[in-house]
Amino acid sequence: MQITIRGHHLTITPAIEENIRDRFAQMTKHIDQVNSMQVKLSKDHQLDKRSKKGSANHIAEAIVRLPGIELFAQATADDMYNAITKLTDKLKRQLDKHRKMQLDYQPMNILAT
Repeated sequence: MQITIRGHHLTITPAIEENIRDRFAQMTKHIDQVNSMQVKLSKDHQLDKRSKKGSANHIAEAIVRLPGIELFAQATADDMYNAITKLTDKLKRQLDKHRKMQLDYQPMNILAT
């Protein structure tokens, strides 16, 4: 599995990269069909007019490619680590749903009658 991590308006530190790789490795350890993942981390520099602070300005996006399907998720938070945690939670739910659909699918056997 190939994980590509990109940063937009911020630099990717080794700690952030290690955090992403650990979380995605835990998330996909039961699914061996994952071909590749692209993770994009960005920071929006808009300020809130009242508090003069950026609110939910750290954005994490990911595309997970499986055979025949692509899963996409996006999460925002005040902190990049929180955004990554929210992102992995969203992708985990999507992967679990996809896995459940695959297990529930039973092809119709015409010759069995």
